[in-house]
Parts: sequence; C-alpha cells; structure tokens
Amino acid sequence: MNFRAIPITGVGLVTAAGRGVESAWEALCAGLSLLATDADPELAGFPPIETSRCARIDPESIGAGRRAARIMGHHTHMLLAAVHDLMADAPAPEIEEEDIAFFAGMDSVDPGKDDLIGSVRKTSGRVDLAHFFSDGMNAIPPLWPLGLLNAIGFSQSAIQYRWRGENAVFSAGAGATARAVCEAADSVGAGKARLALCAGVSGVVSARMLARAQRRGVWPQSGGLAEGAGVIRLQKPQDADPSNILGWLKGYSSVRALEKRGGLAQAIRESAQGALARAGFAPEQVDLLVIHAEGEPRADNAEAEAIRALFGDYKPWGLATKGVFGHLWGGSPALDLIMATKALSEGAAPPSPAAEGGFFRDTADGSRRDELKNALVLLQGFDGVCAAFAVGKNA
Repeated sequence: MNFRAIPITGVGLVTAAGRGVESAWEALCAGLSLLATDADPELAGFPPIETSRCARIDPESIGAGRRAARIMGHHTHMLLAAVHDLMADAPAPEIEEEDIAFFAGMDSVDPGKDDLIGSVRKTSGRVDLAHFFSDGMNAIPPLWPLGLLNAIGFSQSAIQYRWRGENAVFSAGAGATARAVCEAADSVGAGKARLALCAGVSGVVSARMLARAQRRGVWPQSGGLAEGAGVIRLQKPQDADPSNILGWLKGYSSVRALEKRGGLAQAIRESAQGALARAGFAPEQVDLLVIHAEGEPRADNAEAEAIRALFGDYKPWGLATKGVFGHLWGGSPALDLIMATKALSEGAAPPSPAAEGGFFRDTADGSRRDELKNALVLLQGFDGVCAAFAVGKNA
C-alpha cells in the first residue's frame, strides 16, 4: 500500500518559545522547560498546574483589520500568526484560488469575561437577572457570539489569502489536527488540490480549559498544558520548487481504540503500522520516533506497550516535546510534525529526557546522528483516537 510522498514546502509555528521554528528548536535543544506553575487567580479552584502561555499578538501586525480583530480571540491570533509567518517565509506559488485547500484542528473557545462583565450587576452576592434582561444584555457587543466560534481564525486566514478550495474545521484536541493533516494529504494525493494547508491550534489557558481537562480525564499527571499553533503546507510534487522542500510526508494512518480489539495500545500500534505501510518502509528504517508522552499514566503505558511490540529490540532515536512546551492539545500534532521535519533536516534529535534509554538510543552515543532519514510521529487524541505520521528527509 505504497503512498506517493508529498513535499512539505512551508511551516509556521507559534509557541511559548516565541514565533517561528527556530525559537522552538532552540528551546528543545536547550532542554529547558517552558512550563511554570500558573499563579493566575482565575485558576485558584483547581489543583496546581504548570502551563506555558504564548505572548499576546497584535492582530493588525498579522494583517487583520480593526473590525475583524473585534471578533478574534487569542486562539485566532495564534493561528493567523502561524499562517502569516509561513506565507512570509515561503510565499505560495501562483495557483488558482480553488486549487488551494485548507484544513484545521481547533480546540474549544471560551467567552471573554471582559465582554460580559458590564452586562451583569450583582446584588448581595447574587446576579440581578432583572437588570440583565432589561438593560444589561444591551452592553454585550453584538459581534461577541461570533467570537465563540473556533472557526473564526480559520475563516479569517482563508479570507485574507483567498483560499477557496476544499476546507474543513475539526474539533477538538490532537485527534482533530490529525484529521486535518490526513484530509490535506488526501486532497493533494487525490488531485483535488494542488496545494493544501493543515493547521492545529490549542485552546487558551483558562478555568474552562482546565475544567474540560478534568471532565475528559486528560489532566496531566506530569508536565502541563500549553498554548500554541502550527501550520504545514503540502504541495503536489510536480509543482514544488526543490529549493523550498523542507521534508516529505510519506505516510499517515488513524485508528480508534476499541477494547474488544486490543484497546489503546493496539490502536497506537495499528496506526503506526498503517503509516509505515503507506510509506513503504519497515520499523527498522525509522531513525527518529516522536512519542506522544502526554504525562497521563494509562496513555503513556499504552504507548510504551505499542512501541515495544512494534520495534522489538530495535532502538530509534527518541524525541518528546511536551516536557519543554507542555501539551498543546490541538496544536501538539502540528508542533511534533514540524519538529520531526526540523530534526531530519538538522540530522540530529535534541536531548529529550522523556525519550531516552529503554526503547531509545542513548543521546550520549553520537553514532548515526547525522544520518536521520525517516521519522515516525505518534499521537493520541480524545476518545481513543490514535494517529501516526511518517516523515522523510527525502522523497
């Protein structure tokens, strides 16, 4: 089931390390965590948690007009910034608007309390509903409901760059972005688009985000939650300028875990096997394995079981990004794919304590570190969704 590799011709990335791939790469190479205990009073009712937040972004600096900026939140700004940086670093070739596809995985969006606070009046510790429905609700900005749509950033990006091909937004979590990448690859591979962008965006750290983490059972036992966004551009091989090719998407697969079919570990293994089958190479040809490693024992144990079954005695280099950045939910797959591509181009994987020893080569061993050719990226989303992506330095 060989799959024709698709060139990656541009990337954009926003993390707590800053804007761009280089700032994120330097943070990984330094091995210093960007996570810190969050002292925001809004989070006081939750167990202590580490977070890494992205700096606020001026929407006008990334091409958004003042009127559009009124319905944008921080999640929108992160996506627009990632797209803006990609287009600035690697402008798109002349392609018909209908031949450019765009897919994104985006997390939930929370209301801005500043937009609502003026509409509520408290009396003796209670909300005065009579005031709210008679006068207060008129203080809510009329465009405020639009800001709750997680597709606003997606739509603004498409409008700004006039992309009119196939498109969709998926939600929520890492599984949503995995779907976006698969759809983009399918679109280019099937000839429905000559160029496709796939993006992943985190939520914005807030009390509601932490409440969702608790409700979904994904509260990290180690590490923390993070903000960020990444976008990857895929292009038809015959259209791509060889000098702009950063790497190649060589295979992909997604599987949902079912207890009667072996549970989470089996789903992780099957998704990896599916990606490798599309790429046309064996596990022993994987030089770099980027693990999900979200810090939740059940998920991490299942991933370890899958790796053991897939690779046996073979040990690839290992990389885990969440110890540095935290878990970006929807942004994590994009970050991991971009860092895998960067590692292949650099010929070495940064030190990664979560991916050393055991199943992986010891980073103290310098042999073959300049020969990284293929990488496999593993991820887990909500509700048992697992996916894997095979990336190559060459086609």
